[in-house]
Amino acid sequence: MIFLFMPGFAGAVVELGTVPDGIVSFKARDSSIAEIVNKFYDQYSIEIKGLENRVLDKITFSYDADTPEDLLKNLLRHIGIKNYAFVFADATLKRLVIVPEATSDVSSFSQSSKASSRLNEFVSIAQIQGIVEASQADSAGLQEGDIILEYGGVPISSARQLVSEVEINSQISQVEMVIVRQKIPTRLVLSGGFIGVRILTKEIPRAELLSFSKRFSFQP
Repeated sequence: MIFLFMPGFAGAVVELGTVPDGIVSFKARDSSIAEIVNKFYDQYSIEIKGLENRVLDKITFSYDADTPEDLLKNLLRHIGIKNYAFVFADATLKRLVIVPEATSDVSSFSQSSKASSRLNEFVSIAQIQGIVEASQADSAGLQEGDIILEYGGVPISSARQLVSEVEINSQISQVEMVIVRQKIPTRLVLSGGFIGVRILTKEIPRAELLSFSKRFSFQP
């Protein structure tokens, strides 16, 4: 969803563009988030999703960055957003998705699962333990603790399997990857080859994995 333009408040300013030295410059004064979202789409064709409940919020913020994604990271930090994911196409940022916090329903489901007999059933997952600076993972906003659920359409259950699938898809221009953060799955598009993550294989209850993988085509 792309926000429709909303008229600015008196005195509101939203300026976004690339200055001669290649730096991306952004300035907002008493501007609504809806105006800022539209500005990023008009200037860079970057769609921002997940802020629909904050379109009337007004902020004042000024920042210069090397890339639009770095600028967006700092803007999100400014408005208190911690969970998000970038979606790239041909190495170009196309979409920013705000990942909602885990809901009480999901938490309750997790607690009830632990109380059930399925607590004794465990499955392996691949979880991010670290991010390589200036890598694809860094640019895409991947974070420590994210679970890699799929890579190239293949369910991932271990660090070794992810390494193997990355090698298999190294010559492919675009590879889809599904991550899980705060029990919410998000689909990303990366370039084939080196991602830039340090991965640990760990085990979690099968019921917990099912709670966020059921919307995809495979069952663990």
